[in-house]
Amino acid sequence: MNDREAIEMMQRCKHEIIGLRQEIDRLRPKAEAYESVAQVLALLPQRSVGMSEDMVWALDKRIREIEQATANPVAAASS
Repeated sequence: MNDREAIEMMQRCKHEIIGLRQEIDRLRPKAEAYESVAQVLALLPQRSVGMSEDMVWALDKRIREIEQATANPVAAASS
């Protein structure tokens, strides 16, 4: 590579860096706004996960039924 090619490559690199810096400056407010919105949304109550909560409720109910049947087998047999 001769000096002229090196200078041209360095100028292209310089222009690319300048362009990227301008793009960063242009996008910075959007990124900051995104971060702010994300923080606000994290403070809001989260939607329920639907079926997984129902499954937890069903498992908990079944555990209680089995524990009650085990604790009092005569009452469980008559019901």
